[in-house]
Amino acid sequence: MAIVVEHSHAAALPGKLPHILRHAYTAAPEKHSFFDLGAPTAIAISLATLLLSACAISSSFPNGWTDFVRTKGQPDPVPAEWVATSEGKFAHSIALPQPLRKDSGHQRNMTSEQYFDHLCRSEAGDFIYKTIEAVDGFYFARPPARPTDDDLQDRYKLEAPEIERTYQLMPATPAARATAFVAPPFRLFQFIEEPDPAANSGSPYVRAFGYLPDKLRTQVERVSELRSRYGLIWRGIKRPHDRELAIAGSEWIVFDLRTNEVLAVRRDYARTGFNTNTPEGIWWLNAQGCPNVLPRDNLTSRFYQFVTKALNPRLSGPK
Repeated sequence: MAIVVEHSHAAALPGKLPHILRHAYTAAPEKHSFFDLGAPTAIAISLATLLLSACAISSSFPNGWTDFVRTKGQPDPVPAEWVATSEGKFAHSIALPQPLRKDSGHQRNMTSEQYFDHLCRSEAGDFIYKTIEAVDGFYFARPPARPTDDDLQDRYKLEAPEIERTYQLMPATPAARATAFVAPPFRLFQFIEEPDPAANSGSPYVRAFGYLPDKLRTQVERVSELRSRYGLIWRGIKRPHDRELAIAGSEWIVFDLRTNEVLAVRRDYARTGFNTNTPEGIWWLNAQGCPNVLPRDNLTSRFYQFVTKALNPRLSGPK
């Protein structure tokens, strides 16, 4: 039983997100036998108990979402956790040239596999609106955190499991993340910029550059201004009944930092629930992905191949 908390895009979220107030009895009740209460009262209590049980069962899986927020970039409200940071708020504020329809096409009694196949056929893919030539680097506006094994076994914890799972395979540092895009002769951007992860560093950004496989390590410097004209950001997608069926959607978005124009979108879905060694069968690390979103692997090279469809690196070479 979801509680929807609506906010306009213009309203800033306060430091504490909306929450559900739960009331508890504090006074010790008098002891009575159920049958001492009389038939009408006993029946009323029985009905109330059944209703409360039904609500508890239909609410969500353990650790599911409770608070939801309306955003400009999604047809339905998204979990409040997804917009708890400034980067998350911005990601979900981006309106796409071809936005998702509110009706996902879900039908009653659809199996997980049937719904997943439908979402892949009707919504997933690469959507390239403009390609920019001779790009030296870009701003990675929302670097994903490194998920734990517990995160990957949780139905709800990760916002975009298909994206976030890949970052379990590398250190959670700007230098490590940059090698997905800066590693000549195959990954040909010259630098990647990110928000500075260090609090109170005095510089809002970091720039990673200079990596040569087996020769030079990535260099990272703090900078006060971006060299990038374009940015890359990601976000989760909330579709009706998706997580109930162990399905999660995600989007990569390439955009213009000056105008917020969307240059490209990659939309993908992941499906799990069939693992035999984890609770509820959830293991996002080996989740099935949409067959029409290629390459179909769990390597960062697939992110590079998507970005270069919109941002063509200045250096020439194989992609």
